[in-house]
Amino acid sequence: MKKLLSAAASLLAVSMLFSATAASATSYRVTLTQPSAQEVVIVRSSPWRCAGAECVSSQVRSRPANACGAIARELGSVAAFAVDDASFTAEELAACNEYARD
Repeated sequence: MKKLLSAAASLLAVSMLFSATAASATSYRVTLTQPSAQEVVIVRSSPWRCAGAECVSSQVRSRPANACGAIARELGSVAAFAVDDASFTAEELAACNEYARD
C-alpha cells in the first residue's frame, strides 16, 4: 500500500511539473531585416509565426544562439532577437548573422 501511495505521489508531482512547464513557455521573438514571405515557417522543427519582419515562437527546443542562426539561415539577416525579456547584444546578433543566407 505504501508503494502504491508513493508511486501515486510521484506521478502527481511529475504531472504538476509538466503542466507548470507548459504554462510558462519561453517566448522567442525575431525581427528580420526584410519581411518574411511566409506567415508560418518551420525552422529546426519549431513553428514560427511571422507578420512582415516580426516572427514569434514559443516552441523552440534549441539554444537561443542556435535558434537565431537557424532563422538567419532560413529567412535572412536578423535585426533583433530576444528570448522572453532578454535581447541579443550587437555581438550576439553579428554571430547569428554569419549564418544569414542573404
